[in-house]
Amino acid sequence: MSSMGSLSPYMQYSSGGLSPHHRSQSAATELEKFLSELLQEIMRLTSLIGTSSYTEQDPLEHGSPLSSMSSGRGVDLNGCKHFIRIDVPVDTYPNFNFVGRLLGPRGNSLKLVENSTGCRVFIRGRGSVRDGDKEKSLRDKPGYEHLNVPLHVLIEAEFPSNIIDIQLNQAREIIEDLLRPVEESQDYSPYRAFMLIMDKN
Repeated sequence: MSSMGSLSPYMQYSSGGLSPHHRSQSAATELEKFLSELLQEIMRLTSLIGTSSYTEQDPLEHGSPLSSMSSGRGVDLNGCKHFIRIDVPVDTYPNFNFVGRLLGPRGNSLKLVENSTGCRVFIRGRGSVRDGDKEKSLRDKPGYEHLNVPLHVLIEAEFPSNIIDIQLNQAREIIEDLLRPVEESQDYSPYRAFMLIMDKN
């Protein structure tokens, strides 16, 4: 068994042959500890991917994803940078909360899309700022010019040229699926279902 490396404490057995859930601690406590370790491992592996969420960037860069090109920071020599813009059908469905649907609970849906595709996703345009008064005050400031155009999603990818289209299309498919209005009770998208499961834990 030593050849297998160290196992999670949840998977180890005592010298008497009892599994951890037979010890004096309750199974719920052990499960909670295991899930905490699992979450830490997921976060560690996610950080190795090299993607960062939209909340981890400089506010000015957050205001305009194109600023990296204008600031002189070049693209990796082995890669290229592409953008896709997807318009949000606010005129067709004026009462549907597209921003909430894209963000998901605590912003986790958007983070999940970014982490699974390696692309950056930005919600831009009128209605992308939660507070309407704040949006009006920001509208004419540098970096917030996007608030003068209709609501849209901007997907940014920086990959080697042989895989960039694959990653962008994958992100586009997920975003377009999230932009299809459905009744909340009939929402079975895998990302939405995953977020609901995470909320219950």
